[in-house]
Amino acid sequence: MNQQKAEPIEQIRKRFSNEWLLIKVTKHDKKGLPLEGILLFHSPDKKALNEAAIDAFERGEKELLTCFAGPLVPEGWEVVLCAFYTL
Repeated sequence: MNQQKAEPIEQIRKRFSNEWLLIKVTKHDKKGLPLEGILLFHSPDKKALNEAAIDAFERGEKELLTCFAGPLVPEGWEVVLCAFYTL
């Protein structure tokens, strides 16, 4: 069986720009944020990623990270975040 080596998540994101990623997290920073992992799947198709994530979970994979390795907001757009709190 081919064992992949864990690598920094940012390095994986750079290598697979503008694709959806499924990563098995192997190391965290002091705050608990994922630092390193093993790439399990990548695709420009989000639906394919969702199916791969379900398959990995059903195989017993525990800590999985899914993310998009590209801009979340198109160039030239702006985003305003707003939160309301009511009692």
